[in-house]
Amino acid sequence: MEAKLIALDTVTVEAECLHELLMDLPVVEKPVPAILMNCDNQTVIIKVNSLKGNMKSSRHVKRRLKSIREQKNSGVIALDYVQIAKNLADQFTKGLSRNVIDSASREMGLRPT
Repeated sequence: MEAKLIALDTVTVEAECLHELLMDLPVVEKPVPAILMNCDNQTVIIKVNSLKGNMKSSRHVKRRLKSIREQKNSGVIALDYVQIAKNLADQFTKGLSRNVIDSASREMGLRPT
């Protein structure tokens, strides 16, 4: 769970920069909608949406949760659950079977070789 939380925090920082850039561009309609973050870990989503902090968490986990919650509450990001079977990023991070890679490649518009 900590690895997913660290990744979500890192992407949230990038999303905040992108959101600020879009706010500065005159050709973009205001208000800029929240940037959708797909996450395949329901525990992380529950912890981010929870109003109370978990006292068993370490300091760096609490700091990352607080940072993500602030961006979510301010409307910069929105979290959505994506099923593990439909997570297109898995083929870049895990050793998967050929069928799963072919299916994910077709979903992304790539032609498998």
